Amino acid sequence: MTTLVVAEHDHASLKGATLNAVTAALACGSEVHVLVAGCDAAAAAQQAAQVSGVTKVLHADHGALAHQLAENLAALVASIAPAYTHVLFPATANGKNTAPRVAALLDVA
Repeated sequence: MTTLVVAEHDHASLKGATLNAVTAALACGSEVHVLVAGCDAAAAAQQAAQVSGVTKVLHADHGALAHQLAENLAALVASIAPAYTHVLFPATANGKNTAPRVAALLDVA
């Protein structure tokens, strides 16, 4: 079992809600991968790699992800989600906006 956590960040550092989502993923007893999607977010990706329990960091760097719009992020997450048993989002406005879009794209809503 592998869980994907979709990171929320400000391009320079992770937001606390991402760490909460990683903790929840670890409680599931699975391997945890973190997706850091943005533009020029290498610093946030490096920070994600230092989080205890995270075994892999996926860094998607593209101009279309600069503002972390739900539509763009959902398409990216939906394209890699089939490789995971669970996909977790931080319990924030952005996470609550993106998660249902991913579910709809995967037809699991």
